[in-house]
Amino acid sequence: MIYLLKVNIALIVLFGFYKLIFSGDTFFHWRRASLLCIYFIAMLIPGLNFSYWISSNTEMQSMANSYAANVLPAITITPQQEQGIGWQSIFLWGYAAVVALLLLRFAAQVISIAQLARECKVEEVGGRRIHKLKANEGPFSFFNCIFVNPEKHTERELAEIMEHEQTHCRQLHSLDILFTELFSILFWLNPFTWLLKREVRLNLEYLADNRVLETGSDSKEYQYHLLGLTYRKNVATISNNFNVLPLKMRIKMMNKKRTKGIGKAKYGLFVPMTAALLVVSNIETVAREIANGVANIPVLSSVTEKMATNGSETVKPESKIIEPVAQSPSDINKEEVQNEVALNPTEALPNETENAAEELASGPKKIYMTTEQMPQFDGNMMQWLAENLNYPAEAEKKNEQGKVVVRFVVNENGKVTDAEIVRSISPSLDKEALRVVLAMPKWKPGMKDNKPVSVYYTLPITFKLTGDKADKNTK
Repeated sequence: MIYLLKVNIALIVLFGFYKLIFSGDTFFHWRRASLLCIYFIAMLIPGLNFSYWISSNTEMQSMANSYAANVLPAITITPQQEQGIGWQSIFLWGYAAVVALLLLRFAAQVISIAQLARECKVEEVGGRRIHKLKANEGPFSFFNCIFVNPEKHTERELAEIMEHEQTHCRQLHSLDILFTELFSILFWLNPFTWLLKREVRLNLEYLADNRVLETGSDSKEYQYHLLGLTYRKNVATISNNFNVLPLKMRIKMMNKKRTKGIGKAKYGLFVPMTAALLVVSNIETVAREIANGVANIPVLSSVTEKMATNGSETVKPESKIIEPVAQSPSDINKEEVQNEVALNPTEALPNETENAAEELASGPKKIYMTTEQMPQFDGNMMQWLAENLNYPAEAEKKNEQGKVVVRFVVNENGKVTDAEIVRSISPSLDKEALRVVLAMPKWKPGMKDNKPVSVYYTLPITFKLTGDKADKNTK
């Protein structure tokens, strides 16, 4: 879904750029190449991964952090409910159904042209084989086949038609039409896809019209000829029809003064535009990795609320400011560390709390806010949290919801330690957030000067009630 979204956004931006800069010139071959490049650039940009360069650039990393914090959603956990058909499934099935119908229509048009080619009598006109139409239909071509009724046109008109359609055949315009047709089917929901397809078709007619005039045909007579064929029936929309598309635009382009050759230099602007789209796409990729928990969100100072479990009663001591500084052995209370680490004793590993306390008490260690290579969660953070987080029954009963922000340290061994609440909602939600953070498997540690180091991380987790519970809580 992210790929499809990026393709559509890139298509919109590039098409708008084309219309603004290039749609008025007479470099029809250059325009054909540019229009086809728009399709390929739009499809390639989401798949080109330069996220390493983004992550290593301070300014780009800052932009990605801002995007992740302000645009992308935090991890959201809701109470377990009976699974039903969601709107995403309905949308995807509906989207696929429309694609299937459009593909059937496309196949029917191809089949109709093939049947017509078999039914029509083959004749030779001006040294070129044609398929003779029986009715008063407009002339057209499809790949190397030209369909026309010679008896319905004068000798001069027939010569113009043949030159026009042979241009379509020689330059393989039908390939452009088939490609744009299939692309429009796959991305039918985006109106700019249909506008771009129309632009491609129109430019192909510009190319054929321009070739007819280059052979010496009178411009005015040719334009009247086109007007005379306006109301002829067209066989199929995927063919190169002689008299289709807005004639007013074609006639206007025929009468337009040729653009000076120096104007071709502006097509080089596609390079910085493509580079900009590539950077934006990769910033979004890095931001999504941050939202998935694989990049750092710096916190210089924050309010922490430490919790200690005493039987069934939850105690919430005073808030204090946490500064990211090294701790000396004398500042560490081993018993306090044990209580913080073992928030859920039934799930703690053997000697887990003792090892954690000894690790913190071993000596002063510097904890970094950012490093050359950030720690990485081994797997998909979002999926792991979705599988391991539970909505506390107490919080659901009390209609408690909101965003809990947890800060923790990924140490040089890849272990998650020192998990603390930055933003508190309620004791039960805070405790669940801390429990799942401390239960994380080992990460790939951050690296600085090719050495593993400890790094601070901040993770927002949203607990959200749904349905009647959410409405009751709102009231």
